[in-house]
Amino acid sequence: MSEDLTGRRLGHYRIDGVLGKGGMSVMYRATDIRLGRKVALKVIAEHLTEDPEFRERFVDEARNTSAIDHANVVPLYDFGEVDGLLYIAMRLVDGSDMASLVKDGPLAPQRALSLLAQVAEALDNLHERGLVHLDVKPANVLVTARESATEHIYVADFGLTRRGATGHRTRGGDFLGSPTYAAPEHLRGEPVDGRTDQYSLACVLFACLAGRPPFAGQVSEVIQGHLNRDVPTLTDYMALPPAINEVIRRGMAKNPGHRYASCRELIATARRALSSAPPRPVGPPPQRPPNQTLVAPIEQLRPQYQNPQPIQPDPVRLRPPAPVRTTAFDEKKSGTRWLVPVIIGLVAIGAIVAAIMLLTGGSGTDDPGTSPGPSAPPIQVGPGTTTRSSAPPTTTSRRPVPPITILPPP
Repeated sequence: MSEDLTGRRLGHYRIDGVLGKGGMSVMYRATDIRLGRKVALKVIAEHLTEDPEFRERFVDEARNTSAIDHANVVPLYDFGEVDGLLYIAMRLVDGSDMASLVKDGPLAPQRALSLLAQVAEALDNLHERGLVHLDVKPANVLVTARESATEHIYVADFGLTRRGATGHRTRGGDFLGSPTYAAPEHLRGEPVDGRTDQYSLACVLFACLAGRPPFAGQVSEVIQGHLNRDVPTLTDYMALPPAINEVIRRGMAKNPGHRYASCRELIATARRALSSAPPRPVGPPPQRPPNQTLVAPIEQLRPQYQNPQPIQPDPVRLRPPAPVRTTAFDEKKSGTRWLVPVIIGLVAIGAIVAAIMLLTGGSGTDDPGTSPGPSAPPIQVGPGTTTRSSAPPTTTSRRPVPPITILPPP
């Protein structure tokens, strides 16, 4: 469009600023003064409004979009024509688009798959209704993190058409879509279906992982790439698992019949490919001596992360174990076990008694007929006085030690 409508009124919409420009339309930030809400207002270029075929396509796009109720499709509020200008009012998404993210470099594979999985859900929902988008590209994938805990995707700017439709150019020769991400059948004007959007989604996947579209250069070079050239090898640009190359190759197959059955299958296969093997190293592997491993096997490393088991000492036995069905009080042995200590005790008592008798000079007796024994040793009574007694004292008498008889054990 040659004129900027910022600051003007278009029906009951006040145009506040430009959000983006394309070859066929301009997207404005606007305010619906009736409802007091912010909207994204898509205004079609003036030269296209004079094309009856395009006007019919525009009305068809607006009606089909307004009938879609999906979490990943931008809700359409209104469409119409004011002062010869066609417009579509839709929800204003507070965020950025995927083109802005890819412009700064490749996205992390997991983040790219998380975002494109939502795009695949929206596109397959359209295809189940018999519709195609025909303009799947990073600029039409809106990303916001203000509506949920994770990044949320909205697919916008629909160039919807019925399944099997042809003639994807206007009467003036304008191509409906973006050649950078267009499928070969779309560029040739052949019938299109959901596999056409799948080709474009595979191109967007390539751009997210490589930081650039699969074919770049002049428009004619890009078109020839989609029509005739082999699909680029993604791992030539990024260190990724080689299995992702086959996913891109099949998703961008020249023949629609060789592609995946759905957009969901494309992204699911890409997820498995990116997690199936480690990425290919960019440079040569480091040299190391033979028979030397850089990482020990897991079986060797695992024990050092387990709790060490305490070392149990060998048990100490205080006595040999008793035979089975025996006790310390066995009836057969209980009568002989105490015999040895009793004999030892009696011998000790006899020795003590003999020692006493030797010290006392034998046993005394009161019997007058008994001959006296040897005289007692002298006993010191006082200092310097020693008396020897040949008879027992008159005041006291020593009783003889009774005889001890050792009885044999029973």
